Amino acid sequence: MRQTIAKILLSLLEAYTPPLFVRLELQILLDTTARAFAVPSRRIWQLSAQNALRAYAAFTTECMQNASIRPGRLYRTAFALGHRLRRLTGFTDDAELSRLVVLLYRGIGITIDGHLPGEIAVPSCFFSRYYTPKQCALMSCVDAGVIAGLYGGGRLVFTERITEGCQQCLAEFTKEQGLQ
Repeated sequence: MRQTIAKILLSLLEAYTPPLFVRLELQILLDTTARAFAVPSRRIWQLSAQNALRAYAAFTTECMQNASIRPGRLYRTAFALGHRLRRLTGFTDDAELSRLVVLLYRGIGITIDGHLPGEIAVPSCFFSRYYTPKQCALMSCVDAGVIAGLYGGGRLVFTERITEGCQQCLAEFTKEQGLQ
């Protein structure tokens, strides 16, 4: 039943994503990131979706400048979030999970072309205007963690990044063997 409801919600959100959903998504992401950086969270969900997105970018940039972080901690915290989303939706099918990833990333200003697992292209990324190449690589641990958590494991590897002067980001996600 939960999976059926999640499928219906996914279809509805793909057609129209209310700004409140985006704002709540950004708040959850900010809370997760703050936990990983071991800094206090901030309230952004009450801002407009665009201002919440800017506030999240500013928050993460500030965290990367002022807090010490190991990429593994960022990954593990994001993995836990992805795993919770997997349990909440009940999704296990690759196609449903891929649609969910595309929807979630659209909400945070990132366009994904392609299907997961497999190769994806990111022709536009809101954060490429904020992050240095080093910051982008660090924050990619969040991407890798959330996606691996959603899929129950796996590895996301970037081969090109907009922040490094490329036209688009290119990455490949491979699931761990034996996962469904």
